[in-house]
Amino acid sequence: MSNSEAKLHLSLEDGVFEISGSELFVSQQIENFKEIILEALQNRKDESLDVVESTISRTPPAAQPIPEGAKSEHGFDKKSFPRVLHIEDKDVKIIKKMPGATNAKKSVNTALAYLWGKRSVGVEGISYQEIRDLCQHQGCLDSRNFAASMKNAREYIIIEGKKGSSAKTCKLTLPGVERAEELLEDLNGE
Repeated sequence: MSNSEAKLHLSLEDGVFEISGSELFVSQQIENFKEIILEALQNRKDESLDVVESTISRTPPAAQPIPEGAKSEHGFDKKSFPRVLHIEDKDVKIIKKMPGATNAKKSVNTALAYLWGKRSVGVEGISYQEIRDLCQHQGCLDSRNFAASMKNAREYIIIEGKKGSSAKTCKLTLPGVERAEELLEDLNGE
């Protein structure tokens, strides 16, 4: 048995019993609670419960494509763009230059791709400064017009926090998620 991450999620009509950790630890805990779990399942079955959910999932290795149409634990379609984003645990790296005729468009596209990647691993509310630093790293930061570029992308990106505050955060809107996926699909296919 390996030391890879494993998880048991059991929901008896959302009573939920969850164990996560190394594969060995989860297996030991399943064995410890086996009789209780089986008894609870049998009781629910006897009560003619339609669905009893029990899954064991393992964290997929980095850069492995995720089956099309699978849903993430956060409720949106789980997709993978390994030619554009390198995602490992909660760390997201953009590995391709973002397209755009101007630095403003490239900055918005960089923000969309990065925010989508972070959202896909369950992290929302990314620091505004982190986005700005990423744009600088991508070579598309227009420091004088960056704030205006992000503000003009309000259909796709929500910026929360006071003007001039270092505690501002960014997250995607639903149209932003859709736009980011279109962008990432195009870049991933190149």
